[in-house]
Amino acid sequence: MQKIDFSKYENLIVVKWISNFIGSKLFPIVLAAVILLCYYLGWDIVMIWFVAICSVGILLTCRDATPAFAIFLFINIIISLKNSPSVLGNESDYFMRPEIYGQVIAAISLCVIGLVARLTYNIYTKTFKPSPMFFGICALCAAFLLNGVLFEGYEPLDTVFGLFLTAMYILIFILISSNITPTKGTFEKIAFYCCVLFVVLAIELIVAYTTYDDLFVNGFVDRVKLFFGWGMYNTIGMLFCVCIPAWFYLAITQKYGWIYTVLGILNITITFFTFSRQSMLGAAVIGLVCVIWLLICRKGRDRLINIVILVTAMVCVGIVILAKWDKLAVYIQSIIDNLNDGGNRIELWKRAIEDFLKAPVFGVGFYYLKDLDVGFVGLDIIPKMYHNTILQILGACGIVGLAAYLLHRVQTVISLLKNINLERLYVAFTGGALLFVSLFDNHMFYLFPTLLYVGLVGLLKASENKKFKCQEKRNGK
Repeated sequence: MQKIDFSKYENLIVVKWISNFIGSKLFPIVLAAVILLCYYLGWDIVMIWFVAICSVGILLTCRDATPAFAIFLFINIIISLKNSPSVLGNESDYFMRPEIYGQVIAAISLCVIGLVARLTYNIYTKTFKPSPMFFGICALCAAFLLNGVLFEGYEPLDTVFGLFLTAMYILIFILISSNITPTKGTFEKIAFYCCVLFVVLAIELIVAYTTYDDLFVNGFVDRVKLFFGWGMYNTIGMLFCVCIPAWFYLAITQKYGWIYTVLGILNITITFFTFSRQSMLGAAVIGLVCVIWLLICRKGRDRLINIVILVTAMVCVGIVILAKWDKLAVYIQSIIDNLNDGGNRIELWKRAIEDFLKAPVFGVGFYYLKDLDVGFVGLDIIPKMYHNTILQILGACGIVGLAAYLLHRVQTVISLLKNINLERLYVAFTGGALLFVSLFDNHMFYLFPTLLYVGLVGLLKASENKKFKCQEKRNGK
């Protein structure tokens, strides 16, 4: 059989122009600007079409799929406050209107067609090769599909949600692991995307602080009012945590790395202003890990500069704590008082164990939980959850799901250990930030963060070959 020659298509001027633009540093900036503008204008459908068109452009014109990570990040913030269906917002029917959901379906269909076309190309050119990690993901997806299957409370929606997760895990893993040949520039691009996302998140948080009514109650922030349409204080906190490793990776690898150190500290600081307890803990843990990473990897004069910056930051924090101790003490005491219920977490975790015991093999399914979790998303297709990744899998998918997840987790660790370098550690820390905060929330089972997570796993697989080093001498080291 004669092979098809794709070179003529790739050399078309339009294809090259689109590919060059999407591969440039201007692309995430334009993407961020359009999303931010449409967010405040309430043009959600314009945001969705713009993201869809960019996605198709990546799939059909870019040999290197790295820009897909810009989509994985920014797709988390494409629902405006004005049009949010959430009970925390206006409970808008915007996405229930035929003229809107029809276009949403069309935009998603366009992306799916582009993705199928790209994966067909991968199979045709044999750039995708099944691996143990891929089969581990398939086992996890099988557990997702079988959730609640033998339980008396099984619902067809259980299988539908399992299909959504399966499609994302398998298709995105194949896309990223088969269409990226990692270089140092690959990881710098992804870190830059995270930095741009941080700027957008910071703008939206600052606007919330300066414009939201009744945000401050008796001198304290009513964090429930920190809602952004696309998510609440826990969601923005999670995204801030995901951005933290990017600053420290750039602080290690770039010539004037100390600038990124300062910005990394700013990122950690702003995360605390979300008043999300899980995110504050996550920022503290991942921030400490990244600081140690920075001090180990950045040597000589640059290490001294970073130490001065870090000590200065600690002194400033100490001064603020002393100056505002009265109010901080009251806030800290409120956190301690609320630890008894953990925002209803402990009840949810107990329920997960109870539900697991009802159906220990395949679980009770994703839609069995009807209470306890308030369900702030506002869309019935998103089930109520147990607010912990491991317990969610245990309750919804049983011991089969837990075994498949543990296999997957072991495989990702083995993949990392096969080839440890700065770039792959950056991927691990970013994924680790998402996994850590997901021990207290549902992020790993919301569809948009899932895209990012699976993309990171795919990148870990694509870069595990020891031929990929990226350990050459860097400026300032």
